Amino acid sequence: MNATGDPLSPRERQIAEAFAGGETYQQIADRLNLAPSTVRTHLATIYRKLGVSTKLDLRTQIEASTPADPSSNLPPRPDKPSIAVLAFENMSDDPGQEYFSDAITADIITALSRSPWLFIIARNTTFTYKGENVDVRRVAAELGVRFVLEGSVRRAGERVRVTAQLIDGLTGGHVWSDRYDGRIEDVFDLQDEITRQVVSSIQTIVHLSTVEAPVERLNRPDLTVWELTMRSWHLLYDFTPEAYASAKTLLERALAIDPESAESNMVLSLINHHIAILGFAQDPGPAMEAAYALGRRATQLDDRNEYAHWALGISCWGLHRLDEGIAALERAVELNPNCSLAYGSLGTALAIAGRAEDAIANQEIAIRMNPRDPSIFFRFSGLALAHYTAGDYDAAIHWAEHAIHRMPRWYLAHFLLVASHVALGRPEPARAAVAAARDVLSDISVADAKRMPLRDPAKMQEFRDRLCAAGFAAEPLS
Repeated sequence: MNATGDPLSPRERQIAEAFAGGETYQQIADRLNLAPSTVRTHLATIYRKLGVSTKLDLRTQIEASTPADPSSNLPPRPDKPSIAVLAFENMSDDPGQEYFSDAITADIITALSRSPWLFIIARNTTFTYKGENVDVRRVAAELGVRFVLEGSVRRAGERVRVTAQLIDGLTGGHVWSDRYDGRIEDVFDLQDEITRQVVSSIQTIVHLSTVEAPVERLNRPDLTVWELTMRSWHLLYDFTPEAYASAKTLLERALAIDPESAESNMVLSLINHHIAILGFAQDPGPAMEAAYALGRRATQLDDRNEYAHWALGISCWGLHRLDEGIAALERAVELNPNCSLAYGSLGTALAIAGRAEDAIANQEIAIRMNPRDPSIFFRFSGLALAHYTAGDYDAAIHWAEHAIHRMPRWYLAHFLLVASHVALGRPEPARAAVAAARDVLSDISVADAKRMPLRDPAKMQEFRDRLCAAGFAAEPLS
């Protein structure tokens, strides 16, 4: 069947059979949750591998071939991270509590389904396993998913305990687990809170567990747009200039294949934004402008992608487009109320705008939803910034120290720590904090503060003055 000796992947065979059977690019894309351009790219690879040039030749090849083994009849896993949520087990003595465990399960499925990054099996399918003592690996194979989420609900009097665990369907190993406690009198609030926390944790864990491509694999010419984009998303959490340089290379490859990939445009926006605010470019301006343009492009390509609006929102901070940024972040939260990144970044934007109380509320939601977020130091520094703008300098110091502990090279946390000590009339701790900042950021200067300027010019000047008073240079020394 194969002209080049390279076997078709399960996904390629699925697309080849559908196209040969008469489905259009758009029909295949809709059914498999792909972009039409991605389907076209797959078909070009299929034609090359099979050595065919027409749909008739393709149909002949497909009809003549037979599956190599029985597993070929199982559905292939989608390109994107895939999850089946099994019905949570009612562990209470009262069978009447079944409604609550079913409601929790349905809410989690619905919330996960809102994410464009994930492929979620529908409730009507996963509930067919309800009541069975199932092998998670068999379920994963039968449904064509990588991960299976299962859990239980136990009620004792007015207390409810919900446990959840995410299983890798390939190995049967535990990826993540947690438990949640609450009172049944607040049943709907409890239901919403559990859903938020489970969904936020899963979105982060799945991203970091799915794409672990070795370096040599990244050099292969046949990587899909999805693989290139997901690996770049994974590199985002390395927070190093080397990782971001690699991510840019991968994303440029992805966009050369499919310029209309909203996800690739969005992740490249994020990479540029982080290059700018983390100080990995001598002049952050071009990276900020690129992040903004790519973020806007991503929202135009997919207006219902909350991560695209999140990327656009944070790209506005250093460009004095704060109102536009806040609107984009509010849109991200509206699209997905379980997106902890959007809540946290909205909190930071509101702190920059001087709206401390709203800023703190949003950061607290983000931290509660996703306490294992690898970028949680941004949440901590966002809280420090909010408390600083509110004049609560002790609280600002507390959260700035938390942020520095998680990310010693995060300049904003150092600035907030120093400025807060100065505001409290503590010159010695301020000078010590300056020295500690220079130990990890030798070229740090007050000029770095322009990456995320406060909206109020007077407060921004006061911030700079406090940093200079503690001993920071106004401009880089080199």
